[in-house]
Amino acid sequence: MPDGVRAAPPAPYRTGSAPPCRLRTNGAGKSTLLQLLAGELTPDAGIVRRGRGRRVGFLRQHSAPGEAFDARTLLAAFAAGRAGRRDEHADALLALGLFHAADLAVPVRDLSAGQRRKLELARLVTAGPLDLLLLDEPTNHLAPALVEEIEAALAHYTATLVVVTHDRLLRDRFDGSRLQLPLTAGTTHQT
Repeated sequence: MPDGVRAAPPAPYRTGSAPPCRLRTNGAGKSTLLQLLAGELTPDAGIVRRGRGRRVGFLRQHSAPGEAFDARTLLAAFAAGRAGRRDEHADALLALGLFHAADLAVPVRDLSAGQRRKLELARLVTAGPLDLLLLDEPTNHLAPALVEEIEAALAHYTATLVVVTHDRLLRDRFDGSRLQLPLTAGTTHQT
């Protein structure tokens, strides 16, 4: 596992039955933990088990650099790789309350960092049923009004949700279960 970071969640930790988890200390491995849960990394020790056919969505802390140059419209980027008609995609995107109809024709490269973040989140929550949604600093680079829109969109989310955030307001307003993972003797930090 990169970074030399080790996190030891209590056993057993199962999606669908365990509450969201969070580590508070910078450098404690919060993003690394999400990458482990997403299957992007292999742990140095221990096992991460995923049920067969389980679907995981992952909103990374940093967007892909190419998004800043994407010439597709917001609607085209949202609909990319999905079956269905243009109007169906427009309805699905607008139903989330994150965008207005006039935004649909705007090229992605002309969207703010916050709007591109909302597009990423919209694709995740409308991608079909997910068993686990991992959000790494979902409110980074967002204006307070956009944060409230994202909170409202997530309020009705019913699958297992793991959120890593330094956003104090988001943490304070979160009314789900919380799991504090203690640092263990084997935990190391790199700065």
